Amino acid sequence: MNKHYLWIKCACPDYYKFLNKIATFNLDILDIRYNSKTIYLKVSRETYEKLQKYLISYKFIKVKDLGIINLKNIILKYKEFVLAFILGIGLLILVNNLIIKVNISHENAEIRELLKDELADAGIKTLSFKKSYDELQKIKKAILDKYPDRIDWLEFEIEGLILNVRVEERIITNTEENAEICDIVATKEGTISSLKVFQGEALVNPNDLVKKDDVLIKGIITYNNEEKARVCASGEVYAHTWYTVNVSIPLQHEENILTGKKKYNLVWQNNSTKTRLLRERFTSFTSSYKTLLAFLDYKLLLETEAESQKQSQNYTEEEALNMGLLKAEESLKRKLQAQDEIIDKKVLKKSLNDSKMELEIFVIVNELISTPKRIDAMNIEGTDSSDQEFNQNNN
Repeated sequence: MNKHYLWIKCACPDYYKFLNKIATFNLDILDIRYNSKTIYLKVSRETYEKLQKYLISYKFIKVKDLGIINLKNIILKYKEFVLAFILGIGLLILVNNLIIKVNISHENAEIRELLKDELADAGIKTLSFKKSYDELQKIKKAILDKYPDRIDWLEFEIEGLILNVRVEERIITNTEENAEICDIVATKEGTISSLKVFQGEALVNPNDLVKKDDVLIKGIITYNNEEKARVCASGEVYAHTWYTVNVSIPLQHEENILTGKKKYNLVWQNNSTKTRLLRERFTSFTSSYKTLLAFLDYKLLLETEAESQKQSQNYTEEEALNMGLLKAEESLKRKLQAQDEIIDKKVLKKSLNDSKMELEIFVIVNELISTPKRIDAMNIEGTDSSDQEFNQNNN
């Protein structure tokens, strides 16, 4: 059984006399501290009672309990706060594992209702507990297997307390009415980062590594090895792609340095046209303006001309490195499309001499790599023999 320990104190003008008395009774003192004629003792509850009994000339006062008793006293003292804290943590854990909203993203109300009912049957609805990733994947597979002709793609994404359900409806069209069949293929090698399928069947997932000309979304839709439709696949597939850019940065460059000299001028502005009333008195300068008078489209401005001079400056190694990274990014952006994004840059090689820094920079880009590729219906495996005869007779 754990003993009850505590700190006690008493007035003690003679420290050594007090210790001699304690030694006489052979009491178990765990720790002793002495400060300003007051002695502090760490003892068990049993020793505390003996001291009060044997040393009646001293007045012992409990300072604080130790161990589990002290914790118990603290809990009892702040029981309202402790209870509120425990309830708060419990409520937080409970709420964090709840779904307060199921957001199904699709313009077709019938598809939304279908998914809402299927998810409810699987235990996913407002104020239900969150499912694990594996459970969500099983539910996703079950729905896709149940509605192969209606649902083409389905994905779950949990954002806080909201479950977002993204779905693409499968559009089944008559093969004979489909004028063109095409796949979406990769324009270059990369690691898939995201994809949107508008029509067709996706063959890749995020984090898949693909090579140039790999089929990303196929136009011939199948289910259980049976062809369901032929369409012109459409969609957007982004991947992390890689580039190596070589740049050269001169270490010496010219900068316009302000000399500290200033002159003032009056400027008459009509719309965007400015006319100086006095001649320019510096060969090179930068200007700032303050409006003195304004009426309709006319303004009288006070121009402050700050003189500047070109001076040769040397980049530090760090400055040249930063300039090289910026130059590599600007150079690569001219080759990329507007929607592509540079996400990382790393220096692979660096050489430095008296006049310039040579850099080889590795750049990672989140890039749109999907492009349509038409399929020749004559060369599709599994084309019906009557279709082949029809095509041959009409060539």
